[in-house]
Amino acid sequence: MTQSSRVRSGNVTPPATTTTVYEAIHARRMNNEFTDETPSRESLQRMLDAAIWAPNHRLTNPWRFVVLERGGEKRAEVGQLAYDHMYQRNQNDEFASGSRQRVLDAPGLIYVFSVPGDTEEMTQENYAAACCAVQNLLLAAVAEGLAGDWSTGNTTRHPKLAETMGGESDWTMVGALFIGYPARPSASVRAPVGEVTAWL
Repeated sequence: MTQSSRVRSGNVTPPATTTTVYEAIHARRMNNEFTDETPSRESLQRMLDAAIWAPNHRLTNPWRFVVLERGGEKRAEVGQLAYDHMYQRNQNDEFASGSRQRVLDAPGLIYVFSVPGDTEEMTQENYAAACCAVQNLLLAAVAEGLAGDWSTGNTTRHPKLAETMGGESDWTMVGALFIGYPARPSASVRAPVGEVTAWL
């Protein structure tokens, strides 16, 4: 990436939204029950545009996003990878088929990776920045009227997943983001902030 190709934050016009940052933070909950409506490419693009403005200490742009089009050949290939991976682990066709179907049925599906840095410290910073990018993306999803489920288990740990999607073998998986219009509200709980905060 050349210096001339970089986008400056002062030149970016954010999408118009009535959702405040605080509203998005509190409304963002993991939700994997979606309607069948597919999110528009424009909505997903705005979410990705928001993702890249996550904190990034050394401006390494360490995030890599792979959007698998619904009904596309690559989505089907990753779905089969999910089946094979889960069947090898559990020898259970029903369970493995469910993993494949989840990949195939997701209205929107984005895989997020981080790239290695020149040192172990930079690699850790890159991963942290990519996780922040996921949070940005999920907050933007709320503003788009969408919900998401950030998955970091099962098939996301397949050693060939990045390469299957055209990536590099040394990319680190940050998560699979299942995106869609929520079929129901989702709620969660947290410990009170006073239990996890020290003012010194």
